[in-house]
Amino acid sequence: MEDLPEIEENKVYALRDVDLFIPEGKTLCVIGPSGCGKTTLLKVIAGLERHDSGNIYFNDQLVNDLPPKDRGVGMVFQNYALYPHYEARGNLSFYFWIRKKPEEEIDERIKETAKILGVGFEDLLPRKPKTLSGGEQQRVAIGRCIIRNPTLMLMDEPLSNLDAKLRVITRTEIKKLLVRFQVTTIYVTHDQREAQALGDIIAVMKQGKILQVGTYEELMEEPMDAFTASFVGIPPMNLLKGEVINNRFVFKNIEIPIPFNYNKKEIILGFHPSKIEISKEKTDLMGEIFFIDSLPSDKFQTIYVEMGDINLKIQIPKEPSFRVGDKVYLKLPEKIYFFDPETEKRIM
Repeated sequence: MEDLPEIEENKVYALRDVDLFIPEGKTLCVIGPSGCGKTTLLKVIAGLERHDSGNIYFNDQLVNDLPPKDRGVGMVFQNYALYPHYEARGNLSFYFWIRKKPEEEIDERIKETAKILGVGFEDLLPRKPKTLSGGEQQRVAIGRCIIRNPTLMLMDEPLSNLDAKLRVITRTEIKKLLVRFQVTTIYVTHDQREAQALGDIIAVMKQGKILQVGTYEELMEEPMDAFTASFVGIPPMNLLKGEVINNRFVFKNIEIPIPFNYNKKEIILGFHPSKIEISKEKTDLMGEIFFIDSLPSDKFQTIYVEMGDINLKIQIPKEPSFRVGDKVYLKLPEKIYFFDPETEKRIM
C-alpha cells in the first residue's frame, strides 16, 4: 500500500504498511496471533472492507473501486455460511440462479466441481446442511467457492470448527484440491502445522503488519525479528535478554562474545530448542524440569526447564527419559541469533 498517512495516537490500525505479492497459482498461508489483522486482510482483498490508502492489484488490474461481486473472488468462511434451507446442490447453484443462468450450464458446472472435489461429493448434493457433518459442510462450502471459477480463493480458518482427526483428513483433501485446481489462494490459519502443510509460502502478521514472508524453513532458520523467532516453530525459539559488557552477552553465569560491534546496554540472544543439549557434565546453565510434553507417537520430547524467572524449551529424542523435578545442565548451541531489544530486528 502506498501514500500512507501519518500514524495518529489513540487510533487502532487494523492493517498498516502491508506490502504483499502472491505468485500466481500459489498458496499463501497467513499466520499470527488473534487480533493481528488476518481476517481484515482477507476482507480488504475481497472488497468487503474499504482500505484507507494504497492499492490492490489482481495481476495488473487495479481493483480498489471494484465491488466484491466483480472481483472474481471466492471466499470460504470459518462458519461455512451455507444456506440452511437449500440442499448442497442449491448452495452450489445459488450464484448462477441470481444471474439467471440456464439449468444446463448449472448442471455442467456442478458435475465439473464434483469431479474436482473427489469421490463421494455427488452423494452430498441432495442433502441439506443440517444433515451433513462438519467436514462435509466444509466440502460443500469449498465447492460453492470453486464452482464460480474464481481468480483468487480466500480461506478464513476453514478447519477451526473441526475435531483434530477430521481436521487432518480435510486438510489433506484441501491440499489435493489446491494442487489440482491451481488457483491463487490466501489461507488464514492459527495452526502452524496447517500452514506448513498447505502453504507454498507463509506470511507472519503482528499488529496489522506483515513482518516476514517465506517458506516455513526460511522463517524457522532465518527469522528477521524477535517476534517471528518466538512465534514460528513447534516449539518456537528460546529468547534470552542479557546485559552487554565489553561486547559480550552476559546472562546469569554465562558470557558469550558478540560477533559484531554493539554499543547498547542490552541484547536478545536466541537459539532453537532442538539445538540445545543436555550436558552430562556441569555447565554454567542449570535448571529444573517442570513439564515434559510428549505423545507415544512422537519421536521427540519437549522438556520445559525453569531457571529462576525464565523458562527454556528443549527438544530432544525420547531417550534418555527424564522426570519432572530433575535438575539438568545445559549446553548452548553453536548457532545463535541476536536481536535488538528496542526494534526487535535481527542483527546479522
